[in-house]
Amino acid sequence: MGRVTAIFWPGDETAAMALAELADRTTTWPGIDDATERPIRLFLAPSDAKFDSLTRGRLPEWGGGAAFPGSNTIVLKVTGDVRRVVRHELAHLALRSVVRRAPLWFDEGYAAVAAGEWDRLQALRVNWALLTGATPTLRQVVADLRNQGSGRAETAYALATTAVVLLERMGGERGLGPLVANLRETPDFDRALRTTYQMTLDQFEVEWRRDLKKRYGWALFFGSLTVVWTLLAVVLLSLWGVRRRRDRARRARLDEGWVIPPDDWHASA
Repeated sequence: MGRVTAIFWPGDETAAMALAELADRTTTWPGIDDATERPIRLFLAPSDAKFDSLTRGRLPEWGGGAAFPGSNTIVLKVTGDVRRVVRHELAHLALRSVVRRAPLWFDEGYAAVAAGEWDRLQALRVNWALLTGATPTLRQVVADLRNQGSGRAETAYALATTAVVLLERMGGERGLGPLVANLRETPDFDRALRTTYQMTLDQFEVEWRRDLKKRYGWALFFGSLTVVWTLLAVVLLSLWGVRRRRDRARRARLDEGWVIPPDDWHASA
């Protein structure tokens, strides 16, 4: 299909054609005007075992796709939202076609932003560290991106995305263009940041952590308050129900043996 060669197992013909057509479409990528239009090989793995074999066991089980820029190859599991995964992996290939090397957090964050995966930001609700003020570091994000557990990795993808979104905002109208242009010239990310934004990587990390807490910390805080108040309401309703049942039983016991006197009854001394 155009510059895409799809390799698939019997039964996945329709999916292979649709995904190859998607991968062959001309797409614009943030900050990149001239991504290399090299031929792409697209493998569709029908099972976890096949995916593991094609990727040589180098990726976690929860992963849905992988990009290999050297050979311009994408390997996909034929499960879940495969079209979204294709866009994500294509973004990896586009970035690496113009940038020789970049930190893992930037690579993954860029792919998420380029593929429009804003839903990853929702994973921040599980990042309890923001509520305690112990905001994560970029080093921790990279470690969690390599983690075999899907929960920590999803949060790390969300955090990496926020870092790239901040860089895009700092670029103003040109977005990531100036940074990507400087990354073409040097594989040193710190030097590219100095040239683009006049700040070191350490300074950017401080700014990112401040921005992260300001933009998402309050959302998490109020989200946690909602949960607390909901749980409190449930507890109070439960206690009220128990109290009502207890009072009803007490009144029933008090009523035992009582006879309502006739209307003409009167007390006598």
